Amino acid sequence: MKAKNVTVYEMEKALEAINRLYFDNNVTFNRFDVNRNGINFTLKVKDSKKPGHRLGYPDYETGKQRRLASACWHVHGQFFDALIAVNPKAEIISTLRGQKVVINSEGGNWQDSNIGSIVRPMYYSEACDC
Repeated sequence: MKAKNVTVYEMEKALEAINRLYFDNNVTFNRFDVNRNGINFTLKVKDSKKPGHRLGYPDYETGKQRRLASACWHVHGQFFDALIAVNPKAEIISTLRGQKVVINSEGGNWQDSNIGSIVRPMYYSEACDC
């Protein structure tokens, strides 16, 4: 993902806010590269047994799901909301189903998508323990 029109400080404030309010200080940046066009970043969790982790696709036979270090759909949505609250001019550019998605104060956040199959669908919003 890429954040535009924001500073490193604003990104850190948004992360601090969601950690304090929702995720027990478990969310951190996985990738954080600053360049002149914006900030490229990804989110992950420190501990996959704590809030904010993503679940893998259920095992076909047992139905069990692995806990992943990737941040879940709710972490991303809360982070985007918090970043826009810190800086209303913030713009996040992401990809969903191969399409460019722009998230800003006018909308674009909280879009859900099937990450499973047609036969066994599973949506991003379902791939977590939130």
